[in-house]
Amino acid sequence: MIKAIFFTVITVVFFYIIWINNIFAPHEHYEMPAQHAKIADDVKSYAKEGKQLFEQNCQSCHSVRYDAVYIASVQANPKLKTLQEKYGKVLPRDVYESVFHEDLMSLKESFGKVPPDLSTIYIVKGKEYLYNFILDPQKVLPGTSMPAVMAGRPEETAKIIAYLKSVAEPSPEEKGKRVLMGVGTIAYLIVMGVLLWIYRGRILKRMGLH
Repeated sequence: MIKAIFFTVITVVFFYIIWINNIFAPHEHYEMPAQHAKIADDVKSYAKEGKQLFEQNCQSCHSVRYDAVYIASVQANPKLKTLQEKYGKVLPRDVYESVFHEDLMSLKESFGKVPPDLSTIYIVKGKEYLYNFILDPQKVLPGTSMPAVMAGRPEETAKIIAYLKSVAEPSPEEKGKRVLMGVGTIAYLIVMGVLLWIYRGRILKRMGLH
């Protein structure tokens, strides 16, 4: 019984570290004015305008695949519409990278690497980091090839972040489903662990190991 409890505790701790207390979340500390943080958090009010700002200022280099927003050269390519009719608006990554390889390599020649897709960047970096990096890339990441296209435009930057948040984060309903699924998974593992311990003798006997 002690072993079953031990493994159950280990499982719960594992899920806590990875799922609840996300160790991959950003831990750097960056400042962001309260009024701009409020805009970045208000997805309902600013995500639509933020998407327009993203398309005007960022889409020449960056994509947001989860929202079917591709780099400008790809967006203008007639092949895109044909592929979307076959695969849906959000293209599989391997299809996207193989068909539009030349477009991506063109960006690599200009910047030294292919600028990343920003579908999940909000979750990975957080709003404070994004706010500071977009406004002044060299200050946050010296030597980066990212141009300061939004320099001096903090409010508009916050709106772009609201858009990125709307893409990266699930809706409240979806969050509820994921929490319920996580709790259910942990409960299932606990029950199975206890049952395996209780009936371990019968199981081993049937397997010829006892």
